[in-house]
Amino acid sequence: MIKKNTNKSITWVDVENPTVEEIRSLMEEFNLTPSVARELQLPSYKQKISFYDDYLYMVMHFSAFRHSHNGGEDQEIDFVVGKNFIITVRYEQIDALERFSKNFEINNILDKGIMEDNAGYVLYYIIKELYKAMSDEIDSIKDSLKFIENKIFKGEEKEMVTEISKTNHKLININSTTLSHKEIFESLEKSGERLFGANFSENFSKILNEYYRIESSLKSDIELLSGIRGTNDSLLSSKQNGTMKILTIITFLALPFSVITGFFQMNTRNTPLIGSSYDWQIVVFTEIIVVMLLFFLVKFKKWM
Repeated sequence: MIKKNTNKSITWVDVENPTVEEIRSLMEEFNLTPSVARELQLPSYKQKISFYDDYLYMVMHFSAFRHSHNGGEDQEIDFVVGKNFIITVRYEQIDALERFSKNFEINNILDKGIMEDNAGYVLYYIIKELYKAMSDEIDSIKDSLKFIENKIFKGEEKEMVTEISKTNHKLININSTTLSHKEIFESLEKSGERLFGANFSENFSKILNEYYRIESSLKSDIELLSGIRGTNDSLLSSKQNGTMKILTIITFLALPFSVITGFFQMNTRNTPLIGSSYDWQIVVFTEIIVVMLLFFLVKFKKWM
């Protein structure tokens, strides 16, 4: 599905799940190379940026857990950006692009002088909107970390093991996806000036600052999660050790019952006490006395 918008002299073509015919029409209209046209037909697993004479081609992935519409964890956007046009190709609905589309349609970006009459600045604000969505994802993870931390100190360590693993998976996904952006942005900042003018690199350096902010936030969250996991593991281990200690003491205190009872169960002709008056009471009383002595020994040695 192709959606075309024009704002002043800039044309933005947004394509979702492109067909071969749609890619062919874009190739003819914007004079795209066959290699770029082939890349646009299917999702790419690798993020990259390539520069051509009149445009650049860029593939970027953005982590999406809360805003995904197809159940996946990554959303891919392919950008083809020339002086006066920008093409975005995606393979699912992306909320950040939908929001930006509304702004672009009502002309409240270029007309307010926020951007120069240049497709490079449309790219800048699209990526800015995408990074805003990524910040929302990271804020959601921060909320999860607070929830996990509160639950841990309420004695729900075992229940939080799964939540910790899920949150760790999200952080790893976002971190690995975002790391690839740095190289793309640095290359775009250096080489984008040739396509979009001298002021482009200065403005696009703001995206690098946004990247560094997210990178710092991710690093902080990863360290916090590591501390939470360590605390959770320590509390779980302490509880397990306490349980094992109690079971060991119970087994130790129950040992005299087994030993003494087994002693009087021996099949011999002259077993002491057996057959005499109060023989059962004497045996049980003896066992209780021995257990009590062992109990006081354990307390005295501070084994419990």
